[in-house]
Amino acid sequence: MAKITGIFKRIKSSLFFGLGVDRLTVEFRKFALMHVVYLLATSTTTVFVNTLLMRVSTEKYIALQYNMIQFAFISIGMVIAAILMHKLINKKIIFIGVGMSMLTYLLVLVFMNTLDIFYPMVAVSHGIASGFYWIIYFDSVMKYSTDETRDVAMNFIGVCGGFVSLVMPLVSGYTIGAFSGFIGYYVMFGIFFSISGVAVYLVTRLDVEHPDREKSKFFRLFKNIYTEKVWFFVIHMDFFKGIREGAFSFFLNVLLFSIVKSEGLVGVNTFLVGGTSMIACVIASKISRPNNRIRYMSIATILLTLVTTLLFIKLNTVTVLILSIANSMLGVFMVNPVTTTLYTVFDKVPRAKEIKQETFAITECYKNVGRILGVVFIMVMPDGNFWSVLSLVILVLTQIITAIFAKITMISIKKYDSEEQLNAG
Repeated sequence: MAKITGIFKRIKSSLFFGLGVDRLTVEFRKFALMHVVYLLATSTTTVFVNTLLMRVSTEKYIALQYNMIQFAFISIGMVIAAILMHKLINKKIIFIGVGMSMLTYLLVLVFMNTLDIFYPMVAVSHGIASGFYWIIYFDSVMKYSTDETRDVAMNFIGVCGGFVSLVMPLVSGYTIGAFSGFIGYYVMFGIFFSISGVAVYLVTRLDVEHPDREKSKFFRLFKNIYTEKVWFFVIHMDFFKGIREGAFSFFLNVLLFSIVKSEGLVGVNTFLVGGTSMIACVIASKISRPNNRIRYMSIATILLTLVTTLLFIKLNTVTVLILSIANSMLGVFMVNPVTTTLYTVFDKVPRAKEIKQETFAITECYKNVGRILGVVFIMVMPDGNFWSVLSLVILVLTQIITAIFAKITMISIKKYDSEEQLNAG
């Protein structure tokens, strides 16, 4: 027993120092623990709500409609949360987010057999829950890390999230497939509800951040967006990011389920995606630095475009799985630089942190407009495999614009560095 314990301690130590976790603050680690438990409940929620909708309805676009409503209410929830962050302590905001997640699972459990009728209500609850939760997530990652440790922090959370994505999809897919009818769905959403209760407990252990009691500054932010170059490009960068991110976050699983109606296979796909994401985050933590993030982002966009074109040759289970794995691996290098670029604006641009809550909310609004446009683009394309694949290729290619906007943002930030040096001199 002592030998086994020693082995686990060595593995823990290796991961701890290998991922650079020793460089992260205690406050960040407490937040990361709560976040991982939250992910245990939520990481596969959207996946299996989509498959459930496709089980109970013959409507072709019902899963896409569900996600569009959810995206819209993520924005609404985050704007409301941004206003409340000036009035309430951080714990209350995150309590609302986790509590709304529990309500989402309860609604699914109550209306499961008629979800094709009541899915807008579930989407609204899910969206508001996400808006309240993720604004605190963005704020906490920025607060508990610096530009030098931000890649480590984000990739550490990415590895933990990838681990969750290894376990939960297989368990969920197997459980749902093991029972007849909707029994498996009842079991899993009951488990999700219970895990969210654990997340609520862990929220109580977080440090309290008191509000500034100031008025919201949305007008000032919009003035900055359309009068200052750095703000225009950093905000619109998220819009273009959303065009690909929204569809790719769920559509590949929907596509897979439409080919082979098997929750187990969807679980296996999400398992592979989680494992790949873990590997990608470990690699990114080793090689990503402030001076090369955008270059890797551009390379990842080109590579993902090439992989997506493989579906022109053959669209089947194998090629969709290959694209899902590639999207997971390369997506880390495409998504993280957008977030770190925004955090760099907060670090470098004078008085930027004074409007961080509003900025998180508005970037999410722009991103979700992009997400919705990406989904609508897929829906308006003609029927047929060729058009489905072409729409995915076009969505990936929009990330070239995201990389360009990120690059222009970083160039614009240098002006503030120069001004700071002149003032120091």
